[in-house]
Amino acid sequence: MLLLCLLALPQAAPGADPRPVTIRTLEAVGFYPVRSAPATTISLNDTRVSAEIHGVVQEMPVRVGDEIESGALLARLDCDEHALDLQQARAMTQAARADAEFAQFQLERAQELARRQAVSAEVLNERQAQASRTRAEVLRLEAASRAAQRRVNHCQIRAPFDAVVIERLASTGELVQAGTPIARILDARDLEVSGDIQQRDLPALEAAGSIRFVAAGEHYPVELRAISPMVDQRLRSVDVRFVFTEEAARPGQVGRIEWVSDRRHAPADLLVRRDDMLGVFVEEEGQARFISTPGVREGQPPPLDLPDEARLIFDGRFGLRDGDPVRIIER
Repeated sequence: MLLLCLLALPQAAPGADPRPVTIRTLEAVGFYPVRSAPATTISLNDTRVSAEIHGVVQEMPVRVGDEIESGALLARLDCDEHALDLQQARAMTQAARADAEFAQFQLERAQELARRQAVSAEVLNERQAQASRTRAEVLRLEAASRAAQRRVNHCQIRAPFDAVVIERLASTGELVQAGTPIARILDARDLEVSGDIQQRDLPALEAAGSIRFVAAGEHYPVELRAISPMVDQRLRSVDVRFVFTEEAARPGQVGRIEWVSDRRHAPADLLVRRDDMLGVFVEEEGQARFISTPGVREGQPPPLDLPDEARLIFDGRFGLRDGDPVRIIER
């Protein structure tokens, strides 16, 4: 009761006895608050894998929810027509090579006769032209063979990366054309976190020493990758992207981004208002010093850039003015 009465005394006039107060050091009561914002794990590759040739779907071994590796078979198309095209292209290439060899032989024979002046220049020129034409035909048919081989390879539609099957977009027996989507897959490795961060929290987030994504009771360390220059006018938030530094969460997982402030804060109930400013009182050499905290609202813990030994005034702070003499009493 005596302590309560002492703390309730009106403001002392100049020269009055020191006001009784209790103190605690910033080291004892200070803390580094954890801030958070909604976030979602997203995949950088949400891909609709399409057929690159026409054909009838013979097989689709994957199912929705399957986790597949890069190169896994998504679908197999009927390849008979394309295999016949390849066989024909190879046969024509082989015949063209034989023609080219014969044309080269005739050219060399004509060149030998020309050196002995046993053949006219017109015949020699004709042999040279024939050899050039057959060589060009070989090149053309070799390119056609490669194109046919490529079409045969595309009869098997494979996953371009490690993924999760999200949707089957074709069925066995269906005739598909080049460009027809076969399956929708989600990259399971190339992931990042998208967080909706309030503009006022960006400086603290950028300075944070520890950031994590929390979802389903699990904590995943992340680091800041990029801050979008665009602001959502409705939510007053910014899309901020983070990358996982260790184990990654699942694609599409919803949670929160949490970060620890790099500045030490004092309890919110220490705030008092003086001359339209919020702040806290500290005891220095027997006097009360008012430390303003710009930008802090009532009910928010104020950040304080003070040493560990700074002595914050607890009981007795409401009647104090800056410079008032104080006397420390036991709590």
